[in-house]
Amino acid sequence: MKNSIKDLENLITLNLQTTNNLKNEVEKKENEKLDQLKDISLGIIETLDSFDKVDEWLIEKGLDKNDDSVKTKKRYGSVKSKLLNLLQKYGISLMVFPDGIDIIGWSEPVETITDETKKNNEIVSIVKNGYIRGKEVIRAAQVIIVKN
Repeated sequence: MKNSIKDLENLITLNLQTTNNLKNEVEKKENEKLDQLKDISLGIIETLDSFDKVDEWLIEKGLDKNDDSVKTKKRYGSVKSKLLNLLQKYGISLMVFPDGIDIIGWSEPVETITDETKKNNEIVSIVKNGYIRGKEVIRAAQVIIVKN
């Protein structure tokens, strides 16, 4: 009887260890999956940045009014929309700053300006868009903010 109880205790202990190991393995795989999602998302985000740079360049060169440029911009705009939709499919969205105020942890101020007509930490310009998934920052926004 003592042997069978001891065998049962050993079997239970072994099962608990196996279960714990499996839980750890599942958690490890889920973290790897999230890391891969973040890496792929960052690649997509860099591509979106390229579209923004082209748009800025067209405006800077005054080509944004040219018919051919407008048509090309629309074509690329549809690709940009598809990439944004792909990110949204996985819960990643463009950061929105309520009231135009910087949110610590969401942004990386790349420049500050003084402007007495604006509030402290008010965003003057977004240099690079930020993206978020739930509460996780995928990429912080690069912003220019007011510091009085």
